[in-house]
Amino acid sequence: MDLPVTSYRFAVFVVLSGLVHVAGLCVLTSGGILDLGAPVLPMAAVSISLRDPETSVPSLPEGQSSRESVGAGEQERPGERSVVAAPERADQPTALPVVREATPATEPLPPEAVAVAAPVPAASTEVVAETNPAARSPHPEVMPPLRKADEFLAAGREKLSYRISMFGIPVGEAMIEAVREREREEVTITTRVRSYPVISAVYPVDDVIETRLVAGNYLITRIRQREGTFTGDSGFTLMMREKKAFWADRLRNRYATHSLPREDVTDIVSGFYFLRNKRLEVGQPVVLHLFDSNEYAPTTVEVLRREGVTLPGGRTVDTLVVHPLLKTAGIFRRTGDMMIWVTDDAYKVPVRMETAISLGRVRAELVAAESEQ
Repeated sequence: MDLPVTSYRFAVFVVLSGLVHVAGLCVLTSGGILDLGAPVLPMAAVSISLRDPETSVPSLPEGQSSRESVGAGEQERPGERSVVAAPERADQPTALPVVREATPATEPLPPEAVAVAAPVPAASTEVVAETNPAARSPHPEVMPPLRKADEFLAAGREKLSYRISMFGIPVGEAMIEAVREREREEVTITTRVRSYPVISAVYPVDDVIETRLVAGNYLITRIRQREGTFTGDSGFTLMMREKKAFWADRLRNRYATHSLPREDVTDIVSGFYFLRNKRLEVGQPVVLHLFDSNEYAPTTVEVLRREGVTLPGGRTVDTLVVHPLLKTAGIFRRTGDMMIWVTDDAYKVPVRMETAISLGRVRAELVAAESEQ
């Protein structure tokens, strides 16, 4: 069967094209221009200058990567960026890129301008320590304390227990415990006030205040309150050197930062312990600088008189009656004045405290005291 003229011409064209390609390959291989037996080299990484767009790409010896060429020959010039190729095998980890920001070659790179964008190998920790002297020691320099632990607590530990009564009827108990760590200039004072179960059915009271002097430079206070239908969980940090206070209300998600006028600002509890270490004289008021209830308030403490007080165990002691003119909420979220009776000696132990709440006047009387040097 005869082929159509068009199919015949197409077959002749394919045959002639194949003969031309075979003849061309023979000429190239015989002249050494094309070697079909040479192995194919993997793509190697290169280092190029980003500052000079006319710089040509340097050729690399067979089997050598750009990282090896930099290590064996010249170091990368300032202003160059190294690019590391992907691994040749799937199980080979990819090397981390080394990035150097472009800077003039005549100006050295300042230490503070070096940014670490990837984990630093262990071998480079010595270089980091030389660049930043503070990195040589794991413990940075600690600022000397502004306040001493002895200013608040002379003993090593003190625990005072109180019986709380209202209209002469016992309604609850209170405890104040203070612990000092002289070597670290730290004092922790914990105050707890709780109503008895029978009273809690009518008016529950469960208040906890913890304040800590940390390193002689910070006071950290947390106040958790439950008084009747009121509940609260707030706290603040006094930064003495910075003369700042950060306050937070955890239940209501409120926060505030305050500037303080002085370095010797305290909270109510630590301020009272500080007062106990001062000389008190009748008719000579003392000013405490307090931060409480999200505000700073200079507070005058009046020393009213001397008075003998009979303790629940029948013992009578000489006391000084002090009257702090508080302007903020105290332990009981008081609605009236507070009066405190402290022993008229070097210890000034509070043996009686009276304040007012919505139900009436509350008295706390010392029933036990423990002290350790």
